[in-house]
Amino acid sequence: MARTLRLVSFSLPGTFPKELVPTPLARFVACCEPGLTKERLMECARARGWSPTWKQLPDWTREGQEAFGFAVTVDGMGVPLVAWMRRTVAVKRSPKGPECDPRQMSLF
Repeated sequence: MARTLRLVSFSLPGTFPKELVPTPLARFVACCEPGLTKERLMECARARGWSPTWKQLPDWTREGQEAFGFAVTVDGMGVPLVAWMRRTVAVKRSPKGPECDPRQMSLF
């Protein structure tokens, strides 16, 4: 069976102050619900014109989760995020855009 990456949560690297996160990106993060696939996450960022990049952070793991560098450029500003993902068995679902998840609101 195919495995897919699904979002658990986001965090910021310790070197990037949360005060510098552009408002559109903070809203985007707040609306990304856990379970969103990597493909859908990249698609949503591209649709906003943010030129996302994706890089595995092999030394970062926690409780069955893997960390990935998810960097975007918003209004000319590069913002590094850490996307905490979990590998799951791929399930066919209809495409769905991000919805607000109150657990993500306090990140920014």
